Amino acid sequence: MNKILLSSLAMILILLAGCSGSSQKVEVYFSDQPTMIKLDRSEDSLAEALEDAGLNVTELKQKYQPSIPWNQPLEEQSRVDLSCNCKVSLQVGGKKMGTFQTLATTVGEVLKEKNIPISEWDEVNVPLDQRITDGTQIIVDRFEHRLQKKVELVPYKTKEIEDDKIAKGEKEVEQEGKKGKKIYEVVMMYKNGQPLLQNGKPVVEKRLVDTVKPVEEIVKIGTNEALAKEDVKLSSAGTLTVQATGYTHTGGRTATGTYPHRGTIAVDPDVIPLGTKLYVPGYGYGVAEDTGGAVQGYIIDLFFESRAEAIKWGRRTVTIKILK
Repeated sequence: MNKILLSSLAMILILLAGCSGSSQKVEVYFSDQPTMIKLDRSEDSLAEALEDAGLNVTELKQKYQPSIPWNQPLEEQSRVDLSCNCKVSLQVGGKKMGTFQTLATTVGEVLKEKNIPISEWDEVNVPLDQRITDGTQIIVDRFEHRLQKKVELVPYKTKEIEDDKIAKGEKEVEQEGKKGKKIYEVVMMYKNGQPLLQNGKPVVEKRLVDTVKPVEEIVKIGTNEALAKEDVKLSSAGTLTVQATGYTHTGGRTATGTYPHRGTIAVDPDVIPLGTKLYVPGYGYGVAEDTGGAVQGYIIDLFFESRAEAIKWGRRTVTIKILK
């Protein structure tokens, strides 16, 4: 019935729109139609004038809401608006919001009526200023950018340096290597809460925002054959993995009464007895001659002739040999 009504109305609109106008005419606009009709201004009511124009008023009353009462005379009117009580379906963000009747005249008014905000990223399947007609379907797709940070590790290089102060066949790490980083800003596109796909793959924008350069690892390679032979002669009674720190002159004697010198090593006597001969990779041979308040458990303190050497040594984890 609606299709018949619309077809008849459209024909009448075309015929009436072509009639010559005058100042005594009343313009009648239909919200779902692009044209208007003109009625004679008279004592006839709106309903009577429309019926005289050949329109089915009973059907009009079911579909339209006028800007004046149907029974109001047109003698003082110049314009009348008939708002379509149209059936509209709405879908937002991939979810169906249902079908409903509305007197809103445009798509934008419907969305405002339903409190549906539209951002610059959203897409609507029809223009916001499009007229609402019976059966209008409005689809709002929500698009969003989600920002993440991604860190990629960069491997470090290892540099080997020959050192004749180290027994041949042994290695010492002079500088620990550290991996670098590449930090990316990753933006993923989502449509209605799901990753946006292009050719079956998520749409991703990746941008490098920061880098941390890797730290080269420096390893000393022993070349001293004499130390290697001596090491073979002085067979090991065992090994211990300890934390080795460095110290320098304090002005006093050691716990065994000697003056400290290179080769003096402070130990915890409960772990390494005083007088024990030791070999420390990267330092050399020494004797457990001293103790210290901070030297507890598996910690040893190596004597250096200068503070600079002690600081350079720092704190290292080493596996020492206990010599017979």
